[in-house]
Amino acid sequence: MIHVTLYFREGCWLCDQAEEMLNGLKSKYGIIIKKISIDSDREIYELYRFDIPVLEFKDGSALHGVIKKKDLIKKIEENME
Repeated sequence: MIHVTLYFREGCWLCDQAEEMLNGLKSKYGIIIKKISIDSDREIYELYRFDIPVLEFKDGSALHGVIKKKDLIKKIEENME
């Protein structure tokens, strides 16, 4: 199982693309997605407002902004349990 936290904002097309990529890889890699809206918390908003989408992995690494599928797959494979 791969746990990924997706920090997003409603209406963000890059966020939608990142979520679609994750959903496309979900069954192959056993991905569990935790979605957090940056608008839900002022601190999170300040931290990520210029970087969304942000995909955070168990090892503390992250991908953000324009996310390429090959980079996402590499991170997923690095974080496999």
